[in-house]
Amino acid sequence: MRLRVLGRGSSGSETSRKSRRRFALPIRAALIGLLVYCLGDLGGLGSEAIARDQASLGDLMIPASRVPDWHALDHLPLDTSGWTHTAAPCNDGDPTQLQNLVNTAAANTVVVLPANCKYVFAASFTIARSDIVVRGASRTTSILEFTDLDRDMVLVYIPAFPANEPFGSPRDWTAGFTTGTTVIDVSSTADLAVGIWVRLTADAEPDWHQQAENRYAAKLSCVGTAGGPHCAALTANQVMLDRPLPAPYDQGGQILEAATGSYLQHVGIENLRFQHVDPSRIEKYHSFVEFEDCHECWITDSVFADGGNSHISTKDTLRTVFRGNDFGSNQCTDEGATCSWNKGAIYLNQGNADIVIENNSLRESPSGPLGQGGAGAVIAYNYMTSSDAVECERHVFLHGQGVTATLAEGNDVDCMMQWDSYRDGQGYNNMFYRNRLRGVGNQISGYQRGRLGGEDTGSFIHRFITVIANHANEFMGGPQITGRAVDESTDAIHRHEDTWVSYNTARSTIVMEDSGQQVRTTAHENYVSASPHSSWSGFNFPASLYRTQAPDWWCKESGPFPNIGAPSDTAGEYSRLPAQIRLEGGTCTSENGGLPPITPDP
Repeated sequence: MRLRVLGRGSSGSETSRKSRRRFALPIRAALIGLLVYCLGDLGGLGSEAIARDQASLGDLMIPASRVPDWHALDHLPLDTSGWTHTAAPCNDGDPTQLQNLVNTAAANTVVVLPANCKYVFAASFTIARSDIVVRGASRTTSILEFTDLDRDMVLVYIPAFPANEPFGSPRDWTAGFTTGTTVIDVSSTADLAVGIWVRLTADAEPDWHQQAENRYAAKLSCVGTAGGPHCAALTANQVMLDRPLPAPYDQGGQILEAATGSYLQHVGIENLRFQHVDPSRIEKYHSFVEFEDCHECWITDSVFADGGNSHISTKDTLRTVFRGNDFGSNQCTDEGATCSWNKGAIYLNQGNADIVIENNSLRESPSGPLGQGGAGAVIAYNYMTSSDAVECERHVFLHGQGVTATLAEGNDVDCMMQWDSYRDGQGYNNMFYRNRLRGVGNQISGYQRGRLGGEDTGSFIHRFITVIANHANEFMGGPQITGRAVDESTDAIHRHEDTWVSYNTARSTIVMEDSGQQVRTTAHENYVSASPHSSWSGFNFPASLYRTQAPDWWCKESGPFPNIGAPSDTAGEYSRLPAQIRLEGGTCTSENGGLPPITPDP
């Protein structure tokens, strides 16, 4: 018997696009405690898919099959209390000895920078070792300052020519492509072992740009029957991933590669201030910190002053967390003139998997996290401001190249949240949930504050975008004032599939689709008014789509977690997020004592 998993009130147009996505009746999976939905026509464990429990979605009218299991990464930062702690001398700000300490440090070393010391770098500061933490004694006076105008400032990567490539030994990935799958079939298990990283790649969708990637990465829990009693039912050419696939990967050309080369892991940057001697002149596409091939790494509790096209950029980086940081403005320049290209406070490029960006503040910044490729990112509970004097672009921006399964949850922002079709669009299962878009009116350079939707005439080519329980000034397409609709399609080839927009409150406008466009947009119970809306008070909205309990960094002064999102915009309905309290220098009382306050101006 087959069961189509649909929310109540749904119709066939909201189902998955292939029969693979029809799930059978749920059974309890003893191994991981999740519901298991077995596909029809079972062909061994390679056909099983671990789906989100439909009950976890409460009253939301959305199929569980389009809501991945996102992860909080609360094991990061690692507990370094037992590591070797080495004090770096100040040496009048000369960074030479600091760089040497990092270059020669043994594994499991914390290099501690003194308070009231500013290291001045004429070139990049490079971290090319695993299991090392660079930690300041003070997030306001342990300072790294840079003087080069045309260079990335901190490089967390392995220098190599040709470029370092940690994954190799490819083999065919022959079965197990569905969202939620953990057991997959491969043509060979040579070079595979329990606990190693693997990279999974499928051909891009046929209407995507050739540069769009369709990729994910995970660790192996089983290789054949090796790995423990839970592996006993696997066949010789099956492996089990330690996390379910966040999207379907059923295009042709699927391959699995093993981590056979070098990569970094467990690199931490904590409690530091980053600044540039001349932030008004940093050139395009340069960042304070660049991560590449770094797995389970982190930046926490740090301050980034003004400057740079981005504060952090990542590529081929897995399960890395950016939490509790305070960012200044990132209005990069072109020989001293304002940049005309896209900016992103945190730039997520190709090859990333399961990045978590949470509890950060962005002060007077035109652009927030920008996704351009990668899968499984979480952008949550960040506070982002942009006054009328700042060019307000996009505070969460999905910029195509097949960016997949990104969750934007609980953010409180001034500028837009938007997706577009750069290099032909988005991947599957991107979701905007319980965000507040405060900005109203005053647009600069055509960008609209407080708007959520697809880019004008460019929101086509996306798969299962979901917009639920957000509160915004308006829901429509494009940065320009003439932006037309949340969901826009131009022709049958450049298509999109099943945008779902439910339980959102707009202060002024909701435009779902233009007349005559052949779109498939599902809308339920959206509300347009500047007044409070209380008719959803009895609805069961999930508190979070990636957390099972309140995080230890949540401030008691913020009220009960999560305390943001629809249904109203009245005073007192929203308490301040922890990132806002920290940015404004307030008290944050939490289970772990709270994060330290900083001065409001980084």
